[in-house]
Amino acid sequence: MEFASNAGWFGPGNFTDRSNLDVFPALVVGVGVLALYLIGRAGAILAGTALPRRIGSLVPAIFVLQIAALYVMETAEQFVVGGHVLGPAVWLGAPIFASLAIHAAFCLAVTFWIARSARGLAVTTLRVIALIKTTASFAAHAFEILLPRRCDECSFRRLVPVLCRIGERAPPLLPT
Repeated sequence: MEFASNAGWFGPGNFTDRSNLDVFPALVVGVGVLALYLIGRAGAILAGTALPRRIGSLVPAIFVLQIAALYVMETAEQFVVGGHVLGPAVWLGAPIFASLAIHAAFCLAVTFWIARSARGLAVTTLRVIALIKTTASFAAHAFEILLPRRCDECSFRRLVPVLCRIGERAPPLLPT
């Protein structure tokens, strides 16, 4: 939506602040919230008790949260970029019906994708947690540091007996 708005796809209206400053932080926050949810609810997801059987019942609440988050992040971006709110509907990024329709489509797509992928995401989350725990416990164990033997303990003049013969004979030793 941000790209389309900045490119002028929605006509000559005032639909953009000409900035993409909020996209990356919003993505990071979204992934962080998903990660925290998966960390806290991975067991329940695998047990089948975390999400309702009919995920569609959550879509209206998710859409309201999405629009509220959009308003907050776009308004904050306008304050950072311009020092004030640029207009009453600039935060939508498009004419109201087009913006709500596009955001609703993305809401449906992402909600059903995450619901469909929840089990795999939970399994991966538990594997990552186990890997972190293993790494932390591995680092906590003290290992004995083996010091190398000093060279004066080694003797290259003494021959080591070999239990079998390979080939004819070894190359001659260099005189020292």
